[in-house]
Amino acid sequence: MKRYRPLFFSGALSMGLLAHAQPASVLFVGNSYTGTNNLPGMVSQLAASLGTTVSTGMVTPGGYTFLQHSTSPTTLSTIASQQWDYVVLQEQSQLGALPPDYNATAASATVLVDSIRAASECSRPVFYMTWGRQNGDAQFCPSFPYMCTYEGMQQALRENYLAMAEDNNAYTAPVGMAWKQVRDTHPGLQLYVGDGSHPSVQGTYLAACVFYCTLFQQPCTGASYTGTLSADTAAILQGIASATVLDSMALWNLDLPEGIGAAITGSTSSAWNTVTFHHSGTGTHLWTCSDGQTSTDANPTFTVDTPGTFTFSHTYTDPCGNTDTVTWTYDFIVSGIDPGAIQDGITVTATEGTIVLRGAAGGDTLTIYDLAGRAVIAVVRGNGTLTVPSSPGVRIWSLHRSNGERISGRVVVQ
Repeated sequence: MKRYRPLFFSGALSMGLLAHAQPASVLFVGNSYTGTNNLPGMVSQLAASLGTTVSTGMVTPGGYTFLQHSTSPTTLSTIASQQWDYVVLQEQSQLGALPPDYNATAASATVLVDSIRAASECSRPVFYMTWGRQNGDAQFCPSFPYMCTYEGMQQALRENYLAMAEDNNAYTAPVGMAWKQVRDTHPGLQLYVGDGSHPSVQGTYLAACVFYCTLFQQPCTGASYTGTLSADTAAILQGIASATVLDSMALWNLDLPEGIGAAITGSTSSAWNTVTFHHSGTGTHLWTCSDGQTSTDANPTFTVDTPGTFTFSHTYTDPCGNTDTVTWTYDFIVSGIDPGAIQDGITVTATEGTIVLRGAAGGDTLTIYDLAGRAVIAVVRGNGTLTVPSSPGVRIWSLHRSNGERISGRVVVQ
């Protein structure tokens, strides 16, 4: 029995801004939590001391919310004013901790992200996870008891910001979690000013360290820039920020690929010896076949002279300059029936628009996959013959027999 060899993808996306010396532009959209102590300027100075040039902009009216920013001509025009590498989004400090169905935070976040990507598909949104009030929030405590304590408010901020980042394919800058770690391990450090809400210089420096580690995915330990802090205090904050970000990069969505990868989105075939691969990217393509054929089309068609197994590769470079390569094998089979797909009286054949299984026992399960990995599952009943509708193209089938045996193969549906 012929066994299907699955696609093997190799290569990784080149992450355009991981090198610490690569310049970056960052727009901060928020309110006084960002503007206090000039967080953007502190990020620039910290990065400069580590050999990286960071240019910044900010739109931070006091008390502003995501909803206000999402309709603000100033905010939207600043987002569209240049191709920012990163746009940081910080919600009003209380609203970010409230249940998502209580206010417009999540919906407005999506509107802002859409505006960012409409202005430049190469910009990466970054959600700024803030911190809980020093002793909880008295205003919302009666309605939402978890808001009565720092711990409850911080946990809600964590959950909500992570959800927004996940829903919008964005990064999270986990300032709030680094803040909690400082509170837990170095209670003598004063991260708040007297109102128990806004950041002190120490708090802003901690945030700057978290942003450096988030944007460049590198530690900030050893940075010579310490602001007005002592070297010892700065070292503590640098270490906590670095560990918080880099020990949990997948949690903060920092493992998101830059741009669209090179993996195909599907394939079609009009004859046994032809295949057309499909890709949605608007960048540049280079496809190669092991018989020497090449193409730079987004959806190339390859035609071979003889049946057999061929190796294909696709290198894709998106409009932002990120490059990815995948390699896989593809079997060209002469007819709709795989000659090897006969075992113990079982046959799998393809006719126009259908796949037919014969000889199986009642209770056997047939699974059919297209080359994008989508599956159709059918259970054999009665006489052991099963007909499954199928669109044209190469299909992989796998039969799980009631006795535990698995058989697989490949057919081409016309």
